[in-house]
Amino acid sequence: MSDVIDFNELKNKASDKDVDKFEDYIYSMYYSMAQGKMSMAQMSREIMKYMNENNISQEKFMNIQKKIMERYGVSTDDLEEQMKSMGIDSSLQSLGNEYEDARKVMGFQEKYKGKLTVKTSTNYCIKNSKNDVEIYTQDENIILKSFNKIDLTDIELNEFLCSYKKVVSNKTLNISICENASTYLY
Repeated sequence: MSDVIDFNELKNKASDKDVDKFEDYIYSMYYSMAQGKMSMAQMSREIMKYMNENNISQEKFMNIQKKIMERYGVSTDDLEEQMKSMGIDSSLQSLGNEYEDARKVMGFQEKYKGKLTVKTSTNYCIKNSKNDVEIYTQDENIILKSFNKIDLTDIELNEFLCSYKKVVSNKTLNISICENASTYLY
């Protein structure tokens, strides 16, 4: 009787019942998403909630995903080899870290959900004899940031602002100036 039972392995093993239940759950969420009733972020939160409610560890979750992929003819070994050949680390440790990072971000967003807004912005830098300035644009809002004084007579800066104004259909630009800015490590 030299065999030792590894309870972690048993706990993280994905049974067919686990896979069936998760597959049904995922399909119902995909259906909601296809109808526009759920976003990707909401779906991610729901999956984490499902994992917590069903006491599914990250490793068991990965095993469930692997079994689902195998059901549809996707070889996880081949997939891992392809990812490695592209320089992507697909180990369970790496996936666990990605899951943990995503969980932290979603927790932060959930905590401050009433006050957070996610917006896309475009950044542009001008570094010439008159300015060393970073420009952040988001719709008609612009932030000019420099560690020095900003010279508003700079031709390159004004050309950029004129071009950008055309992008936003000649709306009035709301420009905030942050000059002599400083940074600190926290």
